Amino acid sequence: MRLKAFVLLGLACLSQTTSAQRPNNAVPITPGSRVRVKTPTMVVPLIANFLEQRGDTLMFIEDERGRGVWSFGLSQIERLETSAGEAGVNKAPIVKGAAIGGGIGFVVGVAFAASATPSDSTKEYSKIVSGVAGAGLGAVIGAIVGSRVKSERWIAVPLPRQLSLIPNRRGGFTLSFGFR
Repeated sequence: MRLKAFVLLGLACLSQTTSAQRPNNAVPITPGSRVRVKTPTMVVPLIANFLEQRGDTLMFIEDERGRGVWSFGLSQIERLETSAGEAGVNKAPIVKGAAIGGGIGFVVGVAFAASATPSDSTKEYSKIVSGVAGAGLGAVIGAIVGSRVKSERWIAVPLPRQLSLIPNRRGGFTLSFGFR
């Protein structure tokens, strides 16, 4: 019984010391993680690797062309996301593939009905039925091809709330709150 209480007390103390080592405004991202940063000053989000956090500033190294080092204050960042890896079976590529395949299938079905002649010379292929059948087959094939497309998935990272005291010219302080 005493051993059990001692172990529980030790675990409680250990959890308190690990949480005490992390500052309140720390962002829960490990260095080297692939992130996407959206700020109001950038036209497109920055895709980069997280380097470190210095106070309330986050440092990133760009993934693409320039390989530049970027730094943003927490107050500048509108949205911060971390990569969850690439995944298949995404809705947008499946719908796009089905739409393209359906359109191509419809055109091929109508063209087939217009140019082919059946073995019985008294009958004709229906352009509408052939077009719809071609569209259905094309949509299925296009959806299968679209399901094979992989894209990167992003998970939003919670940003800490901001509380700052800024000295003003009259000798006082300005208190500001930032809620996300």
